[in-house]
Amino acid sequence: MMISPDMFIEQIKNATYMELIKERKRLIRTINKYEKDEISEDHSGPEWLIRPSPDVRYQMYLEYLSKLCSFMCQKYNEEYVHGERKLSEDAKAQK
Repeated sequence: MMISPDMFIEQIKNATYMELIKERKRLIRTINKYEKDEISEDHSGPEWLIRPSPDVRYQMYLEYLSKLCSFMCQKYNEEYVHGERKLSEDAKAQK
């Protein structure tokens, strides 16, 4: 069973902005993989034996991505546009 998009955001609400960027990239990679496999009609992987099925997970990941992008927009506005933080400095600090 998958969690709701709102619960997904609840679980990551205290993440740093850089961590949110990583999560966004992870979701996009997963979405891209499903689309590639679906376009090529490749249903041979073990993920097709897991419930919920990949097509259901795909739809949920799209919902997660939508909520995540909205949350990132809000967080970026608060911390970087109206706040004192700089994305370039946070990226350098993470290296």
